Amino acid sequence: MKLLLIGVDGVRLDVALPAALARHTGFAEPDHPADPRFRAEEPAAPGPEMPRHEEPAAPTLARLLEGGEILPVWMTPPTDSGPGWASLLTGTTHEQNNVWWNEFVGHRLARTPDILSRIFFADPRSRTFAASTWDALVDASSAGPVIHQRVDQQAGGQHQLMKATDFSRGCHSADVQVRGHAAWVLNHEGPDASFVYFEGVDEAGHAHGAASPEYREAIAAADEHVRYLVKAVSERHEQLGEDWLIAVVTDHGHKPEGGHGEDEVDVRRSFLLLHHVGSEAGRERVRRVVTGRGPLRSEDVTPLLLELLGVTEARWEAGHEVGALHDTPSVGPTRNLDHEW
Repeated sequence: MKLLLIGVDGVRLDVALPAALARHTGFAEPDHPADPRFRAEEPAAPGPEMPRHEEPAAPTLARLLEGGEILPVWMTPPTDSGPGWASLLTGTTHEQNNVWWNEFVGHRLARTPDILSRIFFADPRSRTFAASTWDALVDASSAGPVIHQRVDQQAGGQHQLMKATDFSRGCHSADVQVRGHAAWVLNHEGPDASFVYFEGVDEAGHAHGAASPEYREAIAAADEHVRYLVKAVSERHEQLGEDWLIAVVTDHGHKPEGGHGEDEVDVRRSFLLLHHVGSEAGRERVRRVVTGRGPLRSEDVTPLLLELLGVTEARWEAGHEVGALHDTPSVGPTRNLDHEW
C-alpha cells in the first residue's frame, strides 16, 4: 500500500466538514491539558461570531470521508505551524524535536526523522516525494527543514523535494504550483510515500479570520487541490491496480478573528482523515486498525500511518546510550599496558 499524506495548514473542521464532528466523541474537547505558558488570554472584546453552514466547505474531503475514517487529533500548544508539523510528520513531541516556534531555533530534527525517511530506512528501495508551499518543511536553506534531505537518494532519483517559488498571488499561486507538480509526479511516477502541503487556508485565516467568507473560500480552494491529487492516485489504481492510503491532516485551526498559537479548543482541534483506494482487503485493514482508536495527539499520527502501511522500525540492541556524546576526561592515560597501542 502506497501513502499519499496531504497537509492543509490552518483548517477548522467545523468549517470544512461540520458533520464530521459527530463521527467521534473525541472531537468535543482536548484529551490533555495545555502547558500554562500557552494559555489563551481573555479577549478585551468579543470576536466575530462564526457563521453556521450545514454544507461542507470541502466537498472532496466529504467524499473521502463517506468511504473512509476520521479520527480526532489534539494539538499540543504552542499551536504554531512549526511545532505542529514537526510533531505530526516525525511522531515526536515538542520536547523531543525541540521545535517550539516557527523559527526552529535549536531544533533536533536531525534526530527525529520524518515519516518519509522512516519508510526509507525500513526499506531502502523506497521512493519518496515531498512538495510544499512552505520552504521550512522541505528546503535545506530554510529554518528547518522538517523533511530530511537525504541527498544521496536525491541524486539517485529515489527522493524528490519540491518547494513553491511562484508567490505572485501569495500562497494562492504557490499552492497551485505545488498542486500541478505533485499531481504529475503522483500520477506518472507513483512514489511509495508522498507528502504534499498547502498553505493558502492559513494565509486567509490570518488575513481575514475564520469567520470570514474568504476563509471558507480558501478551504474550498485547498479542497480542489486535494481533488487533483486524489484523482492522480486513483487513476494509478484504476490502470495499474495499486493500493493507496490517502491521509489528510491539519496542524491547527483559526480563531474567528484570525490567528492561533494558544490553547483555544477550535485552534487545538485537528483531524486525521483516512481513505483507502484499492482492494477490499486494504479497506478492511484500515477499518480494523482505526476502530476504537482516538483521540490522537499530534505525535501519534506518524506511528499510526506507519502501522497502517506495515512499516516496522528496526532496533539496535547496542548495550550503550546510542547518540550520546561523552568526551574523555583530561586526566591522561592509566598506564595499563592492555590499553596502550
